Amino acid sequence: MHMTTGEVAKLCNVTVRTVQYYDKKGIVSPSNTSENNRRLYTEVDVNELRLVLTLKDMNFSLKEIKELINSNQSINTLNVLLSEKLIELEDEIQQQAEQVEQIKFVRENISKESEYPVSNVLNLNNKIKKHQTMKTFRRKFMGISLVVGAFQYSSIIMSIMKKKWKPIILIYPFIFIYAVLASKKYYSVVRYLCPNCQNEFKPLFVEWFKSNHTYQTRKLACPHCGAESYCIETHE
Repeated sequence: MHMTTGEVAKLCNVTVRTVQYYDKKGIVSPSNTSENNRRLYTEVDVNELRLVLTLKDMNFSLKEIKELINSNQSINTLNVLLSEKLIELEDEIQQQAEQVEQIKFVRENISKESEYPVSNVLNLNNKIKKHQTMKTFRRKFMGISLVVGAFQYSSIIMSIMKKKWKPIILIYPFIFIYAVLASKKYYSVVRYLCPNCQNEFKPLFVEWFKSNHTYQTRKLACPHCGAESYCIETHE
């Protein structure tokens, strides 16, 4: 059974131009031609085209595909190449994930009202790593705080149930000391990025302690531009 270029394109769900391109590059060429020079493909040719399309979907270049098909290598060779391709793709995915994080970070640190020049983005250069370090610190810090909080509330509940207030009186000094030390520790490692001028700064402790805040931002007045906004935390 012989098929025309159009029939092959329809069967393989690609365009006629794609089939012609692979023919021109010598990757998949028809086995026969008709008397009026129409190019005719066989079942074998179609299966070879399907193989090319499958390999292309797995991110093989046309050069790699051509070498693999023309060399008549075994499927074990393909397995080795697939392992290498997997490593390449995982590296690309990691790089793209890092790029996504960097874009998000830069967007978060540019307010809609900011009129500073584009060159200010240089102030954010390499700050993403410090931001990630702060996120790791924050997770650990919150984990410890949750444990302390659970211990505190369980003590209160038990005291109420047993109608004994002495445990609460005894535990509160330790909770207070922990709160003071935890606040000082958090303050000692944190800095902030102004979304208006993109400069990094460290507020005074009193200002920091009293300010409104979210999980990873605080409403602070930037000492560089004077704008008051929710600034993103970074690590020292």
